[in-house]
Amino acid sequence: MGRIYAIALNTFREAVRDRVLIGVLGFASAVLLFTLALAELSLHQQGRVVQDIGLASISLFSVLVAVFLGASLLYKEIERKTLYVILPKPIRRAEFLLGKYFGICLTAFVFVAIMGALQLWVTAIQAGVDLSLALAVLGGLAALLGLTMWRARDRTAVLIPWALVALGAASFLAGRTEAALSAILAQLALTAGEVLVLAAVALVFSAFSTPFLTGIFTLGVWLMGRSADDMENLKSKKIAEPIKRLIHGLAEVVPNLNLFVPGRTILTGAGDVSVWHYVGMSLGYGVLYAAIMLVFASIIFQRRDFI
Repeated sequence: MGRIYAIALNTFREAVRDRVLIGVLGFASAVLLFTLALAELSLHQQGRVVQDIGLASISLFSVLVAVFLGASLLYKEIERKTLYVILPKPIRRAEFLLGKYFGICLTAFVFVAIMGALQLWVTAIQAGVDLSLALAVLGGLAALLGLTMWRARDRTAVLIPWALVALGAASFLAGRTEAALSAILAQLALTAGEVLVLAAVALVFSAFSTPFLTGIFTLGVWLMGRSADDMENLKSKKIAEPIKRLIHGLAEVVPNLNLFVPGRTILTGAGDVSVWHYVGMSLGYGVLYAAIMLVFASIIFQRRDFI
């Protein structure tokens, strides 16, 4: 377990230093801030615009982060030949792959937490929280990050607890308003569940393919997964029966990612199932599917010849 932890931590350190990830974080932050201006164009639906567009953008950018990291980090170890130094050591290939997976997921979770904190902060401002309090919280979080970065030996590790503190502080702000705090937190948890699945799928392809093809294949799985319900219920008479059977078969194989983007009714607790019960069931499905994908990835990676 210690070997998996060490690889996961090193993977996290490598990922957070990547300029592409920093660029995605900056762009996603700009989109969330832009929702404040965009909400003013709506008629009496400002809160819903901020929440819906913000959460949709977090989901999209989190998917891109998971796909990018899953497609590139394992390949980099092979390309730079660092893998040839690691594998002769007393570590199984499956342990190495699991370490990479947990490092990718940890990076994506920190990304979701930071974006979620910004989403809640923007939502609180739109909902009418005291602006001086909001700015004080933002300034305090920035000061805390700067201080801990200055004092810490491992600056990248600081991001993990800081992201959780930021999410808690932003939740406190949003909780002082009439914003749908529970719905936002539930959707952030579901986004993390989708990341679990896609990171595992990306590692399956990355175990035998190039980063470009891995990215294409994983995005294809994501698109099919988001359309799984439609594929399952396809009944058009204009489509040949063999094609229908193929589509229905694909719907059974690909992950049903619709579970991680439920309707507003479920998130607000207005449906037949409580929101957190739904989140728990969906996350359970995500963990199970990711575990199956990791087994496949381990088998492929174990059989791959690096000589």
